[in-house]
Amino acid sequence: MPPDYSTILIVDNAEFIRMVVRLRLEGAGVVPKNIHEAENGQEAYDLLVAKGIPNILCDYEMEVMDGIALAAKLLIAEQRRDLRFVLFSGTPLAKITAALTKTGLDIPIIPKTRLRENWTQTDIISAWFPELASHLSHQQK
Repeated sequence: MPPDYSTILIVDNAEFIRMVVRLRLEGAGVVPKNIHEAENGQEAYDLLVAKGIPNILCDYEMEVMDGIALAAKLLIAEQRRDLRFVLFSGTPLAKITAALTKTGLDIPIIPKTRLRENWTQTDIISAWFPELASHLSHQQK
């Protein structure tokens, strides 16, 4: 059975950031029951295993397990090709890029400054999570 791309997981140690991301996703048309949250990479991993959430919007710097460690575990160690993984962070891009290069990961990085913008299905969500955008399009018909 293919993954249910209508769900998304927000991973960030800051509750305020998770709330802002949730509001942006809801504003773009994601149904609230399809938005899940985790405070760190380990909690996110446990949720992913339990619920099979394929879309992950994850902070870079967190205690317990950071975003790159989570991405490496899922995308490299477990070879999860069904996942759409996007990092977001306020950390300078050069630092994140250097950390990603060490792992061999090639995943999108979104600056947290994008949280200030309104997110729409067509321009923002479809660029990061195309299957989620497709699901949203079908919902609106």
